[in-house]
Amino acid sequence: MADVRLALRMLVKRPVFTLVAIITLAVGIGANTAIFSVVNGVLLRPLPYSESDRIVQLSEQGTKGVARVSHPNFADWRQRSTSFDTMAAYACDTNTVLGGSEPRFAEVCSVSDGFFRVFGMSPAIGRTFVPEELRLHGTPAVIVSHRFWERTLSSNADLSLLTLRVGDREARVVGVMPEASVFPGNVDVWVPAEVDPDESGRTAHNWSVVARLKVGVPLASAAAEMNTIAAQLKQQYGNGENAIGVALVRLQDVVTANSKNSLLLLLATVGLVLLIACANVATTLLARGEERRTEIAVRAALGASRARLVRQLLVESSLLGILGGIGGLLIAAWLVRALLSINAMALPRHETIGVDGRVMAFTLVLALLTPLVFGLVPSLHASRASLRDALAEGGRAAAPARATVRTLLVIGEVALALVLLVGAALLVRSFAHLMAVDPGFDATGVVTADMSVPGTKYPDPARAAHFYAGLLERIRAIPGVKAAGAANELPLGRFDADGALTFEGNPDVGATPDGIYDGFKYSAGYKVVTPGYLETLGMRLREGRFLADGDTAGQPPAAVVSETFVKRFLPRVDPIGVRFKYAGMDTVNPLFTIVGVVGDVHQQSLLRAPVPQVFVSMYQQPWRARSTIGVVARAAAAPQQRQVASAIRDTLRQYDSDVPVDISSLDRMIADSVADRRFLLMLVAAFAALALLLAATGIYSVLSQAVAQRTSEIGIRMALGADASSVVGLMLDGAMRSVGVGAAAGLVVALALARVLQSFLFEVGPLDPAAFGAAAALLVLVALVAAYVPARRATQIDPLVALRGKGL
Repeated sequence: MADVRLALRMLVKRPVFTLVAIITLAVGIGANTAIFSVVNGVLLRPLPYSESDRIVQLSEQGTKGVARVSHPNFADWRQRSTSFDTMAAYACDTNTVLGGSEPRFAEVCSVSDGFFRVFGMSPAIGRTFVPEELRLHGTPAVIVSHRFWERTLSSNADLSLLTLRVGDREARVVGVMPEASVFPGNVDVWVPAEVDPDESGRTAHNWSVVARLKVGVPLASAAAEMNTIAAQLKQQYGNGENAIGVALVRLQDVVTANSKNSLLLLLATVGLVLLIACANVATTLLARGEERRTEIAVRAALGASRARLVRQLLVESSLLGILGGIGGLLIAAWLVRALLSINAMALPRHETIGVDGRVMAFTLVLALLTPLVFGLVPSLHASRASLRDALAEGGRAAAPARATVRTLLVIGEVALALVLLVGAALLVRSFAHLMAVDPGFDATGVVTADMSVPGTKYPDPARAAHFYAGLLERIRAIPGVKAAGAANELPLGRFDADGALTFEGNPDVGATPDGIYDGFKYSAGYKVVTPGYLETLGMRLREGRFLADGDTAGQPPAAVVSETFVKRFLPRVDPIGVRFKYAGMDTVNPLFTIVGVVGDVHQQSLLRAPVPQVFVSMYQQPWRARSTIGVVARAAAAPQQRQVASAIRDTLRQYDSDVPVDISSLDRMIADSVADRRFLLMLVAAFAALALLLAATGIYSVLSQAVAQRTSEIGIRMALGADASSVVGLMLDGAMRSVGVGAAAGLVVALALARVLQSFLFEVGPLDPAAFGAAAALLVLVALVAAYVPARRATQIDPLVALRGKGL
């Protein structure tokens, strides 16, 4: 305790030094704690299901990747496999739900028997589905999420009083799931899939499949069995089956797949920031050791052993670390809240992110270890002081060994800061390239309105299509609306329905050189749109015509295809007039006649190359009109967009108040599609800027100390006629030499590590010279400014005062 009391007195005697050191450490520890809390919540915490490590997701494997599962394949997998306790399929979509406090545009999941057993989920209130609800024409029933129950059903615990209209059925609410047990994470309502069976073929990939491994069955063993089954189905159905294997992935890995590498990168980034912070504090401690060398030498002369002195100095460092840890925990709590408020949806499992016991333990470890990182070397150096050397040095410059250590620390700070700046520069250039991608449509001034008609009011698909025809007529009459249309899938959405196709007169299109039909490679997106939709998006007509009002049920089914469709399937023929059909995409699958070709559109992501797309008329294929539909309306001028959005909401309310709507814009959809990239860029850039600030502070601190220790030398030079510019040049020379060495070391390290960023970059190489050059130039500029301030202050030294201070 005596060491602690003495350490506290020494820290209180230097409040400025103590406060700066604590803040520096708090920022470094806080950044690490905040990012670790995200890593902990997303990657380390197990999923909230019983024995979640046994839950896996199964996907169809093709020659070019994986896809969702066809319902016939799911049925065969479940019947033939022996590796699983339970296997289930689910398919989710947004739908109108009536019966609560108001119509809701809700996330509805159709789930097969066994779905809740896979996850070991039991309702908080009520029960799961029973056999009479899990069959064709069975008793309609639904289960709702805790969130939906609270918001829409007023937390009514008497389920016998609750009914909902979902799709074309009125169903009893039979269960409410616990708040933490939800899969998928944003679902509102679960309905039994067996009530409305899927009759599509094996090339229609509409279902996601999950299963629970039997106890003791390894993942590899289950995968081997499933691939054997896939081979049997391929042999049995030939070209009617386009899956050549099955991919099994643990559900935890599926949930975190898109964020794992980004979070690990951020954790490494803040780790470097903490190292820079430690180097900064170590530099300050070395300077403070210079000031205390007489005190320490006297204590050594009075009998204090070197070990005793090192222990005392490390206690002081430990107090700084602990206080920095406390401050870091407060900063982390604030930073986590800020991150979640900025863009929580960019992170999976964001509801589990927070400061818990594991995060506090992590902070404690950092608080105890960082003093060893920043305090050990200064303590060892300070403890070497002898009374004779301390009195002999007097006001002269620091001993060469101590000056060398400070120089090395500055070099290290500069090198690490440059590594982070290069990483940030690469991500900035990558994001700029991404935002420069032509999406294939003009998003300026386009309002979007997602909606779904109640199935009970619009049981007939043709009637649902007529609803949208009437609604669009009213929207086009709104002042300020230039054009309007609708589609079952808007660009950059979460889903891109596609299917295998064949051409009239050439049924083998899609066959690989070895004759195997590959529906993953030779397939096209399937979009059901209204006339006017393509024009509203500003898509460019390359050949033929757009879909027209005359493309009605009594006319030959028309299709507009994308340029990539033509390049891939019809490279040597005139596409206009070519006829083709899908295999099992809709209730009726007619021969479509190509009437036009439009420019490519990025349907799923700006990061992916456009894939073949087909656009058919909703009035000829009305079956999709009963699913979620996105209405688009182009404002005549961008400033009118908000007024148009409000007018669309009012128009829909007057047209049918039972249809809820989600209003947004294409600009917002583009922004949301790159949210994860923007989130990563924002954090890396922020931490790189913090590292640069810490490095600049270190340079400033070291040069200020050098000026103070070289006061006599500077006074002599000025007395001998040296002008201000030569003094500034003298001081900058040493500082910028260290910066140069650090920058060179940083460039070498950045070159070695840059390939780690390869998967995060878009159309930018990991060794991009512009990024490296910009990062180095910024670092040198900031370092020059940081060094100039104390260098300039050296010219204000009065030579007479400086010489008197040395007794000359």
